[in-house]
Amino acid sequence: YIGTPSGLFRGYPGDAQETCASYDPRIRPWYVAATSGPKNVILVIDVSGSMRDFGRLELAKDAAKTVIDTLTNFDYVGVVIFSDTASTLYTTTMVPASSANLLNLNSAIDGITARGTTNYEAAFTEAFDLLTR
Repeated sequence: YIGTPSGLFRGYPGDAQETCASYDPRIRPWYVAATSGPKNVILVIDVSGSMRDFGRLELAKDAAKTVIDTLTNFDYVGVVIFSDTASTLYTTTMVPASSANLLNLNSAIDGITARGTTNYEAAFTEAFDLLTR
């Protein structure tokens, strides 16, 4: 197979398909690893009460898990959740993106519930503190 930076994917031998499949190589770990180097990723997720409206929290959780699923063993990841206050999710330091850590992070994200008000200052303070730990 071949995957290009623009997202073109070709497999060999070819497979005839009636419609364009939902397969997107740009969110596969092999593609992300080949197009970028090791990275430190901090996800900041709003869990305030307003996230209950219109399914926002579920969308945010799905987006966070999609990003986490693209990480490789060379990456480090941390998650900050915030409402009235901010805190780290799963661990207080950034962790290697190993299979076990990614599984635990995805489980922790699934357990998030909405509550409180929105305090962006606390969120960014916690995120920058996480970078320095």
